[in-house]
Amino acid sequence: MHKLLAWQLRNVTRADGGIDVDALVAVMQRTYDEFDRERRLNDRAAMLMEEELKAANERIRRHGEQRLTETLEGAPCAVALLSPQLTIQSVNPAMAALGGARAPQRGEAFSEFLARIAPGTVGAAKLFEGASIELRIGERWFLGASRRLSDGSHAVALSEVTALKEREAALALARDAAESANRLKSQFLAVMSHELRTPLNAILGFAEVVRDRILGRDALAWERYAEYAGSIHESGEHLLSLISEILDLSKIEAGSYTIHPEQVDLGHIIRTALAVVRPAAERGHVHLLPPSIDAELRIHADHRAMKQVVLNLLSNAVKFTPPAGEVSVSAAASGDWIVVRVHDTGIGIEPEQMKTVFDPFHQGDAKISRRYEGTGLGLSITRGLLEMHGGEITLESKPGVGTVATARLPRRVARIEHLRQVA
Repeated sequence: MHKLLAWQLRNVTRADGGIDVDALVAVMQRTYDEFDRERRLNDRAAMLMEEELKAANERIRRHGEQRLTETLEGAPCAVALLSPQLTIQSVNPAMAALGGARAPQRGEAFSEFLARIAPGTVGAAKLFEGASIELRIGERWFLGASRRLSDGSHAVALSEVTALKEREAALALARDAAESANRLKSQFLAVMSHELRTPLNAILGFAEVVRDRILGRDALAWERYAEYAGSIHESGEHLLSLISEILDLSKIEAGSYTIHPEQVDLGHIIRTALAVVRPAAERGHVHLLPPSIDAELRIHADHRAMKQVVLNLLSNAVKFTPPAGEVSVSAAASGDWIVVRVHDTGIGIEPEQMKTVFDPFHQGDAKISRRYEGTGLGLSITRGLLEMHGGEITLESKPGVGTVATARLPRRVARIEHLRQVA
C-alpha cells in the first residue's frame, strides 16, 4: 500500500515542479478508499474467523456432551449430577430406574430421593464428605460415592455390589459351617470318649474279675461270675449300638445307606419297640401308656429303618422323662400318610436349642458329666431315615412340660433311586 501511494504521488507533480492539488486530493481519496476496503475485508475476515471458531467450539461442546451422555447412559452404575445445593440436575437411565414409578425430578433434593429409594440408610450425609456408604434398595445392595466438581456441583455414583455381598454372605456361612464342624468334632471326640469308655471300663473290669476268679471257685462265686458275664454282654451290646449309630449316620450323610422297602406292620414294630424300652422305663419309674394304633396299619418301607425310627423316638422320650412321668405313642392313617406321635411329660427342649436339636452330636447338656447319656445322634439319624422314605419329623416342646415328636410317612415309597439321592 505504501509503494502504491508513492507511485501515485509522482503523478501529481506538474511540469513546472509544482503540486497538482486536484490530482493530490484524488490520490488521497483513492488511497483512503483502498484502506477502507482493506479494513472492511479484514473486519469481515475477522468476523468469519470468530464465527467459525464459535461454531467449532460449539461442535466440540456438543460432541463432548454427546459422548458424556452416551457414556453415562451406557454406564452400569447409577449416576446423578447435582447442583451446589445438592439438588438433582440430571440423572442417567440407571439412576432413574432406581426410582421405580417415581423417577427422580429435576430440582428434587438428592437426600429426599435417597430416603425414598433406600429408607433406613445410615450415614447418608457422609456421602458428600468424601466417604463411601452402603445402601440397600429393595433386595439389591449398592456402594455410593460422590465427587465435588470445580464449579461446586457434585457427581454421585451408585455401583451395585449385590453379587459381592452374596459372596461375602456365602463366605461367612462357609466360615460359620467350618467353625461349627470344628466344634462338633471336638464335641464328638469328648462325647464318644466318655460314651465308649463307660461300657469298656465295665467290660474290662468284670472280665478281669471273672478271668482271675477273684471271688473264689465256690457255687456262690460262679453265680456272681455269671451275673458279671451278663453285665459284660450288656455293656458289649451298648458299645455295639454306639458304633452302629455312628456308622448309620456316616452312611446316611454319604448317601450310601440302602433301604429295602417291603410291606411292614407298623403296629407290630411299635409294640416291639415298647417292649425294648420298657426295662429302661421301669428303672426310671416312667409310665409307658398303652399305645393307640389303628388296626391293620401297614406301610411300604424298610423294616429295620422303621424299627430304628420308632425305637429312637421312644428311647429319647423315656430318657428325658423324670420319675412318675408318662410316655405315650400313637399311630394313625391320614389320607396317603401315616402319622406317628410320641408324647412325653419330660424336661422339654429350650427354644434356643430347637434350631440345632437335629444336628449330629447335639446334646441338651454337652458336658462330659451330663446327666443324660447318649451320643446325640438319635434325632439326626431318625430325620435322615424318614427323609429317605419321603417323610419328615417335627418337634413341639415346652421346657418343664414335655415334648411331642411327630413323624409323617407316605404309605408307599415311590422311587428307591430318588430316596437314595435324597440321602
